[in-house]
Amino acid sequence: MSLKQNAWTRVDLELPEDPRLEIVYSPPYFVDGFYYCSWPSEDAQREPTMVLTKLTADGHAVDAFGSHGTVRIPMPGERGQWLNFVVHDQHLICAVTLRVNQQFVIFRLRTDSGDLDRSFGHQGFEIVPFPEEADSALQTPYATVRANPDYAGSVPQFPDGKLRQQVNSGLAQFDVEGKLDKSFNKNGMRRYFRWQNTNLYTMGVHARYEAVDHAGFYYYGAHRVGGDDVQAWVGACDSNGTPVSSFADQGVWIVNRLPGHPHIAHLTVRSALQLNERLYMVGAAGDSGFVHCLDLNGRPDQAFNDGNALVFERSEFDRTLGLAVVAHGDGVLVAFVQAYFLTGEMTVAIVRLRPDGQVDSRFGDQGWLLTPSYPRSETMLVTEHADQQVIEIRGSTFIARYPL
Repeated sequence: MSLKQNAWTRVDLELPEDPRLEIVYSPPYFVDGFYYCSWPSEDAQREPTMVLTKLTADGHAVDAFGSHGTVRIPMPGERGQWLNFVVHDQHLICAVTLRVNQQFVIFRLRTDSGDLDRSFGHQGFEIVPFPEEADSALQTPYATVRANPDYAGSVPQFPDGKLRQQVNSGLAQFDVEGKLDKSFNKNGMRRYFRWQNTNLYTMGVHARYEAVDHAGFYYYGAHRVGGDDVQAWVGACDSNGTPVSSFADQGVWIVNRLPGHPHIAHLTVRSALQLNERLYMVGAAGDSGFVHCLDLNGRPDQAFNDGNALVFERSEFDRTLGLAVVAHGDGVLVAFVQAYFLTGEMTVAIVRLRPDGQVDSRFGDQGWLLTPSYPRSETMLVTEHADQQVIEIRGSTFIARYPL
């Protein structure tokens, strides 16, 4: 197949000019045929607000939603982070995290108009303190959970009458009335996985399945104690937030050297995908990006590159980072980017891997596809658009598509 840079279509999203006060830049979320973009900001009186814009699939603001496509929700006392939501009946059930006051704010908006439902909670808001955890007094570095592309929010959502809300280093689970779901980890929240009596630094959460049923979550990220090497890790929990003891070592797979690469240190898992009875992981290994596979018991999958990780470097990048992995046919596509990307625009390098881990040379140019230069890209997925399958790259202010 011939893949050319000029076949990419870039759409710059019609977004308001509200200042962005973000820690993590989230891509737009595509729900029921519309994109939703959100970020923390402040109003003219410097009071904190959460900005939410609704756009068509072509990136145009939906004028009937709020003011020219945007609603601005006042935040009680501090800047909210990480808006997550689910669609329920004719409403968006939304949640944000107040990190300083350690509270969640839950509210409800009309999907058509964006109007705040003031009959919900107390004058439109449920404010829920973080539940206490047994290890809450432990000193833990601040962690950011990055967005997963297939969910309405930065943590997985399912059509089960629950709302998952991101909290630094994990998630909380609510019902659609804004009450913590106490069936999840007894108190409604799992923030941390632990290893050798320390909390692990979570950078992402992905869905875990048994067959096609939602069966919990994979947490993943990086861990470092003192001057030791950075370790990559993945933890598995069930749908009640309990670590899966049969996964790896009591629920946690953790390494400071990737299988097959004993001389490469400083490892981080940045994205994961459960597919065909294996768990794909991508991230950073020193100055390189990597792909590694575990079986669903947390052991290296011997059918993928003989159980060893694949390490990639790209001349376009000073340091290569594995950003995202998505299913494609019987294999996967993996997106690699510049590890530290502060200004300007850069390409995204996409490789197709067969199930055995070999680069599929039939795809693109000997297995690789390079995008044009784009602003910082946050994620990649394969989806449908205009009745055809496309690769879609999303940044916080744009989307770009490639027909397959």
